[in-house]
Amino acid sequence: MKVIKQQWLLDTTVHKWYLLTAALLFFGGCSNAFLISNTQQNLWLEQTLFSRFLIFSLLIPSQILLLLSTFRIRFQDIYIAGGRWIIWKQLKYRLIEILLSSLLPWACGSLTGMFVNGWRPTLGTVATEALIRCLYLILSCLALLLLTSFCFLISNRITAFLVGFVINGLSFFLNVNHHLSILYDFVVPEFATLLFSCLPIMLGLLLFLFFIVQREISRKDL
Repeated sequence: MKVIKQQWLLDTTVHKWYLLTAALLFFGGCSNAFLISNTQQNLWLEQTLFSRFLIFSLLIPSQILLLLSTFRIRFQDIYIAGGRWIIWKQLKYRLIEILLSSLLPWACGSLTGMFVNGWRPTLGTVATEALIRCLYLILSCLALLLLTSFCFLISNRITAFLVGFVINGLSFFLNVNHHLSILYDFVVPEFATLLFSCLPIMLGLLLFLFFIVQREISRKDL
């Protein structure tokens, strides 16, 4: 609780950036759903809630920028806590905060646009599939944020941003060209492939990223 309170107090200088990002993502999701009026049901989710282009160009870059602008390694915190384990707790707080402050406005904006556009009955028929794909999108965002965090820990903010941006772009390019991309596989047409092939790979990747980030943080204490 002390970590949460401390990070919240530190956030007072960047609250406006969270609010601006949330508003931008809300209207981004809203506008995309408004523009889609007639499409096949099997492509509907891909073109509204899971628009690859908007996720590539708006959602993920916003998350990376929020992480790199708010996460800081403060040596006085390490000294007071008696170890670098405090960095891991602070990083977890940032990751949760960024995911909530970006994905909730994105989802609310997309759903608002869908309801206004008359897509509510269609959404009800694919609710389970949409929830699973949403889970995969959350895991994809978390994986890229963890990778960016790792690059920041071993290098600097500019390198971390460039690596995150390049991996995001490469994954988008692979998915658009119908190749395995891991990060953008939440839009694969076959739901069974997503559930039994892509999701286990993503979970394995996340476990690996959690391990290397924690190891890099704890390694400095040895």
